[in-house]
Formats: sequence, structure tokens, C-alpha cells
Amino acid sequence: MTERALAGLAALNVAYALVGLSLLWGLRAFRTWGALLRLAGLGYLVGLAAFGVLWTALLVVGVPFGGIGIVVSLLVLAAAGVVSGRLRGCRLERGLPRIGGTPMVLVSAAGIALAGLFLEALFRASRLLSLQEYDAWAFWVPKGKAIYFFDGLDTRLFTTTPNASYPPLQPILDAAAFHAMGGADVVTLHVQFWFVIVGAIGAAAGLLHGRTPPWLLWPPLLLVLVVPRFGERLLAPQGDVLLDVLVAVAALLLALWLRDAAGWRLAAAAVLLAGGANTKREGILFAACVLAAAFVVSRPRRWPRLLGASLAVGLAVLPWRIWTARHDISSGTPPSFDTGRIGGALRLSFDVLYSNARWSVLPLVATIALVAAAVWGDRRLAGYVGLVAVGLFAGGVWSTVGFPDLAITADESGNPIVRYTGSMVFLAAVAVPLLLSSVWRKGDEP
Repeated sequence: MTERALAGLAALNVAYALVGLSLLWGLRAFRTWGALLRLAGLGYLVGLAAFGVLWTALLVVGVPFGGIGIVVSLLVLAAAGVVSGRLRGCRLERGLPRIGGTPMVLVSAAGIALAGLFLEALFRASRLLSLQEYDAWAFWVPKGKAIYFFDGLDTRLFTTTPNASYPPLQPILDAAAFHAMGGADVVTLHVQFWFVIVGAIGAAAGLLHGRTPPWLLWPPLLLVLVVPRFGERLLAPQGDVLLDVLVAVAALLLALWLRDAAGWRLAAAAVLLAGGANTKREGILFAACVLAAAFVVSRPRRWPRLLGASLAVGLAVLPWRIWTARHDISSGTPPSFDTGRIGGALRLSFDVLYSNARWSVLPLVATIALVAAAVWGDRRLAGYVGLVAVGLFAGGVWSTVGFPDLAITADESGNPIVRYTGSMVFLAAVAVPLLLSSVWRKGDEP
């Protein structure tokens, strides 16, 4: 059963990558086989997000979820990218990505080897993990099982489980994994989250390749994998890490779009943000922070394109919001705002963000890099990253202040602020190489 399950799960995730690469090719994101390999991680995340967003809308309108439907939807998404690319005259040419001089080749090889070593150990652990986290067995995995066994949104379960307002993208991915594995194997399911981590590291490394020196690129990406908090939770079958990954990579895409205005970056970021907004409730806030920061620092002539991307994300969220309203499910927004809790919420958010015991030195390094870029490097990039970070931080404070039932504590049984802060830590990992590179190059933009 395990070998059959692993083979099916691998095939499903390869299909996500092929779908995403097809969509990116249709957007003219790459023209050589080397660039295709470099963007394979991003393609995987785009394909995964597009699949989840599509099926969120399909389940809301009552389309049955099954093996045939999964295959057809993947083929339709891939065909849409291929047809778009053909109509636009896209073609693949020979060419491999340039790595740089000999010393940089060695640094890149060392970074890839260390990442591979950790990910191999993580894979071995993921094959044997049991379902332990409360949220996972209380509602995340049961929702995935309901979609798998009942071919859709079982009204009784989806309206009565904790956090009923959470969108169903993660349970949809779980249900697709169950179909690929041939059964509801909640142990092997952890490998699905291993694929997400591999895709995230591949996406960040591929996007930053050539824009940052390898000695600035790999340390933050390796560090985010081994910080104590993520070491415990990377493979948890919940929506937290997936949301963090989608938002961080989308923010990176928009940071690069601010430099080169490549339309495919904005389109891919919109797909990822739509996926994040359909993963967890706070995904809408995260997407708003990223897009609002881009609006503030971008030139006015780019605002129409940003507005189009924002509307696309909003439309992607609409089906689930309609479903929850139809079933009288609360939106989950903070019901009040007690100003007396602001001080305590601010202290808690700062303490959690700069906790070495949870995140090592990554948030501190990111803060130093942000200040250095604002003084000596790319000020627009620093402004964008700073605004995103401030928005995410303020969102955490707002949630603690607005929910009087939440204790002002870092204990996750009383307050989810630790899980919320993961988004800023993933953002730090992908932003630090760009920020420090802008300082190293004295703010010269490509």
C-alpha cells in the first residue's frame, strides 16, 4: 500500500508541476529548456494553486469530485496554457541557465546539496508520521476525507466542524491525494506537504537565481527549513505552511515585477494569492497586504494591471464566500476592537516574531537587511518589503485585539499568533537575499 500510495502521490504532484509550467509557458515566462528547469518549483506551486482554486469553485456549484474529474481538470488547465502559448507564438529554444563563475558554482552546489540532504531526511520522516496535531484531526483532514468519500462539500460536516469558515483548498488537495494514493492514508498524506516544501524552496531559488549571489541566496533558504518552529510543523497536514509559502512566493514575484514589469510575474502572483486566499481565512488579509504594498510603491501607470490582479484574486474568493453566506456561517472576522488590549497584543506579537527559540535569527537578520537596503540599497524594494511586513504584523495584532476570547499568550491553545507569524518568517527568507543583494550592488537596479 505504501509503495502504491507514494507512486500515485508522486504522479499527482508531477501533474501539478506540468500544469503550472504549461500555464507559465502560455504567459511567456520562459523560452528555453534551462529556464523551464529553473522555474519548475514555481510551476509546481502555480499548478497546485490553480487546481485548488478551480475545484473550490466547482465544488461550490456542485460538480462531483472524483478521479475522472481530477484528471480532466488537470488536462483542461494544462491545455489552456499550451493553447495560449501556441496562439502567442511561444517556442522553446535550447539553452541552459548560467550559474556564474567557478567559486559561485561551488557555492550553489553546496547550497543545493545541503538543501537536498535536509529534504531527504524530511522525506524519510514524512513517510512515518502519524496524525497528531489537533487542528489536523479535528477539521483539516476530516474535511478532506469528506470530499474524498462523498465527492463534494458535505453540508453537515463543513458547517459544524471548528473554523467552518476556512476555505476548502487544503482539504481539496488532501482529497486529491487520497484518490492518487488509492485510499484515505493519513500517514502517507504527510508526503504531500513534503512536496510543497520542495516546491517552495525550488520556486524561491529559481526566481532569485541570477539576481542574487549564491552566497546570499542559500543561507536564508536553508535557515528557514531548520528553524525550531518549522522543524516541528513543516509536515503538519494543515493549511498554515501552504498559505505561508504561497504568500511569500507571490510577494517575491511582485518584488521582481516592480523591477522589470514582466506581466507573467504579476499573473503568477495573482494565482498564488488566489490560492492563499482560498486556503485560510487570513489569506485574504495576506493577499491584501501584498497587493496594497505593491500599489503604494509602484508607478501609477502600473496601477491598472495591479487592479486587474486584485480583481482576479477577489473573484477567486467569491464562490466560497457565497457558499458560507448561503449556509449562515460566520465570516470569522474579529467581532470587536478592545483598545485596552492593544499594548498587550503589540508586546506579544513582537515577542513571538523575535523569538530565537522559534525562528532562530532569521527575523532579526531580515530587519537588519531591511534597514540596510533602505539606507544603502534599493529603497523602493525596502519600502515594498517593509510595507508587506508591517501589514502582516498589524494583522496579527488586530486579530489578538479583535477576538476577546483569545488570551494574550504565545501558547497556541489560547492564541494562534505563532502560526500567524510564520508568514513573516517565510517572507524574510525570500526577501533577505534580494535586500542584501541590493546593498551589495549599491542599489543598482537591473
